[in-house]
Amino acid sequence: MSKLSETGGRRFGPVWLEPGVSFGHAWSLMYAAFVTIGIATGIAAMTPYILTANLGIPEEDQGKTLGTLALWQEIALIVVYGPIGALADRLGRRVVYVAGFLALATGYFLYPYADTLQELGWYRVIYAVGIGAATSMLATVIADYSREEDRGKLTALCGFLNGLGVVIVTLFIGKLPAIFVANGMTEIEAGRMAMALVAGVCAVSAFVLMLGLKKGKPENARTDKPGIARLLGEGISVAKSNPRIALAYASAFVARGDLAIVGLFAIAWGKTAAIQSGMSTAEALEKGLVPFIIAQSAALFWPAFIAVPLDRINRTVALGLTMLIGAIGYGALYFVKDPLATASIGFFVLLGIGQISAFLGAQTMISKEAPEAFRGSVIGLFNLSGAIGILILSYAGGWLFDQVGPWAPFMLVGALNLVIALWSFALALSGHGKPVKA
Repeated sequence: MSKLSETGGRRFGPVWLEPGVSFGHAWSLMYAAFVTIGIATGIAAMTPYILTANLGIPEEDQGKTLGTLALWQEIALIVVYGPIGALADRLGRRVVYVAGFLALATGYFLYPYADTLQELGWYRVIYAVGIGAATSMLATVIADYSREEDRGKLTALCGFLNGLGVVIVTLFIGKLPAIFVANGMTEIEAGRMAMALVAGVCAVSAFVLMLGLKKGKPENARTDKPGIARLLGEGISVAKSNPRIALAYASAFVARGDLAIVGLFAIAWGKTAAIQSGMSTAEALEKGLVPFIIAQSAALFWPAFIAVPLDRINRTVALGLTMLIGAIGYGALYFVKDPLATASIGFFVLLGIGQISAFLGAQTMISKEAPEAFRGSVIGLFNLSGAIGILILSYAGGWLFDQVGPWAPFMLVGALNLVIALWSFALALSGHGKPVKA
């Protein structure tokens, strides 16, 4: 799988790596791609369970509660995303990535011990710091390890592993409480044991990435060590001079919100339907994950169909097409009456395709457009925009979930996907979307 080019870079599957990136570094990135987004989604799988089993929150109030917890999380992310990108340029990607997984381990372990919603919110903040570091570094390392012309392929490959990790981790977490309850634990004890096991996975992952990722700072890391405020200012300055960067920031607002809406409300919708059918909390968690698993299973294989187009067509047009697919996928949920019915499977398949399309389109745009010298700062602001999107869409989605219907949050995100698609096409027509070299 490894082959050296004339410039010293290695061939890793369909991707040419940057010089200095080894076979082991690339495989460590594959592991990171598999585990990072799955761990990021796991909290969404367990939160409805914790709200019912530990805190006794009524089902009719859980949409608003989920939105409130997401608000805590995203405020924390907004605070840390910019500094994380800047610290990655100063200290190196590996250090920040490992610190992120250690924070995740702490957050997961403490989460099911909360006795109040406020305490749960503080544990969610610890988790959020870990997610901010880990997801930022995933996007940054992808950009660091691949050549510009192959970045879309590496993004798609990592996208496949993201989806595989989400499906496996969510199934793993979702089945644990029912297994532990069947073996004599209370529902609260079962939740704590399940979360402790995930915390262990986070700790092991920190160790793996410490050993496997490339050491040190990026090759072209600056030596003048400017302040964090200057680094963040550079991210804004780059967007002013490059309209495609500004578009990428806007796409992050919507695409990161896509992932939040699916994780928060597809699971909550399925769990609520399961409880209404008479299941226990532990049984409802396992059954309620089905719509989410269907969506993520579809998302797992879809990147294989769009990897080559993402590298070969105009990058702005590519973003527009992926966001349009996202709009269709989210809009399809309007027709779902029972999320657990067989007739609803096709709609959740469309949701998964739409979600991963929007995510990959946004990630490919920023990884190709971010200038190497300021990559950490630009991707930091890209993630900051995504955090703001999740904050607004999750809180608004929680209100819509309770007051309008479980399908309503998906309509909101679908409409915003369409707005970004139209912006992308307009920018391409104006001549600002330059072609990508094949």
